[in-house]
Amino acid sequence: MSAMNCPKRHSCLEIRILFPALLACHVIALAAHGAEPAGPEKKTESPPVQVVARGVLKSKLQLDAVFEAAEMAPVKISPKVWADLTVSEIVSHGARVRKGDWLVKLETDKIEEQIRDLEQEQPLTKVALELGVAELENLKQSTPLKLEAAKRSQRRADEDYDYFEATGRAQREKVARFGVKSSEQRLENEREELAQLQKMYQADDLTEETEEIILKRQKFAVEAAEHSLEGAKLNADRELKTSIPREDESLKSQQRDQDLALTLAEQSLPKALAKKRLEIKKMKRDQKKSERRLADLKRDLDGLTARAPMEGITYYGACENGRWTTGAALAKKLVPGGKLAANEVFMTIVNPQKLLLKAVVPENELSRFKLGLEGQASPVSAPDKKLAAKLEDVSYVPLLTGGFEARLSVQQDENAHLMPGMTCKVSFGDVQKAGVLLAPKEAVITEGNQKHVFVLTNDGQHEKRTVKTGDSDDKMIEILEGLAEGEKILVKKPE
Repeated sequence: MSAMNCPKRHSCLEIRILFPALLACHVIALAAHGAEPAGPEKKTESPPVQVVARGVLKSKLQLDAVFEAAEMAPVKISPKVWADLTVSEIVSHGARVRKGDWLVKLETDKIEEQIRDLEQEQPLTKVALELGVAELENLKQSTPLKLEAAKRSQRRADEDYDYFEATGRAQREKVARFGVKSSEQRLENEREELAQLQKMYQADDLTEETEEIILKRQKFAVEAAEHSLEGAKLNADRELKTSIPREDESLKSQQRDQDLALTLAEQSLPKALAKKRLEIKKMKRDQKKSERRLADLKRDLDGLTARAPMEGITYYGACENGRWTTGAALAKKLVPGGKLAANEVFMTIVNPQKLLLKAVVPENELSRFKLGLEGQASPVSAPDKKLAAKLEDVSYVPLLTGGFEARLSVQQDENAHLMPGMTCKVSFGDVQKAGVLLAPKEAVITEGNQKHVFVLTNDGQHEKRTVKTGDSDDKMIEILEGLAEGEKILVKKPE
């Protein structure tokens, strides 16, 4: 039935919606009768095959590079002894300076105070040293005399004790005993004389006045002799029991003290002399240190105002392979009150009129970069500019961050307004490698860290094989290991 004669007309949208359902119903009906739906015949196609052969590989070399000043001077404060590097004034980042202009001024109040203190201490140190030298000279002369005096006193103490033990004690005891004996004899004599007088006067039966006086005196003499004997006995007893033993102890103690004094003198006096010598040496060293520190502080004071070593532009931080890696951190220090570290490169003066390029060559491409290789540098700030560049040097010592440092000369262009720290991309001409084994890039399949190809075998099948690749271009890749010339490989991974 035609559409014109259809009692009810359907829109195109309805037909598009209903058509898949109608088609599905038709397929089901055919399947029920054992028939297959009509359609294009299936045809199995084999993946294309490529013969591995040797040829010429062309590839482009590119490097990301950074502009660096060919002339630049790092600026740092290198004090000898002073450690407090507090910023007072600082020039701004990017300022243009001339040689000799100040770059940073540091606070100087504390160092100036130390210099004044040391200057005032110098005369006192000098006088103390002179006094010490005089005392040393006195010790040199008096030490032998004091030692001799100690030996003399010790010798005398020994002599006194030896004499007392050998002679003195016995003589003192003999004298004490003889004193008692002498007093006894005197008393006996006085008594005998009194008895004789009494007998003589009694025989006369008359005592005259003179005789009475004589008898009275003689009686007193007897009484005095009795008292003398009593005193002699007491003195002898004290002498024998107390004084002589005490003298013995005293002489022994004196001998012991003199022995100790001599030992101490022999030990201490030479050491006191040696100590004074060492003290004088130390005083001389301290004086020299003080003089050195004073000189160092004065030199440091002069260096606390850093000046530009050349004409150029100020960059905060140090340049490392063309990049200013420390600038952001140092900018926080380079303010009034900020603290700098000794020997820290806090600023660099650069000459923007003379630039070169610094780049990092990956290790897997190191062999492709030969000295003298020429290319073009396209600055990121001016991509339309093409500046002639030439590879001047490549370091074969790996960088700590990986890769190898390359230095390139670059054509200057005043209209490009290039500055150190800007970046660019350097492209070199096609590099040709002849006689290398080549395979299509799409035939090499990467799985993890390994690369594979599918090699066509003699029985028409294929096998998976690991290969090692090298350089490549847009279509072909260099095969270093795993394939031989003439082998056939599948261009695409088989299904």
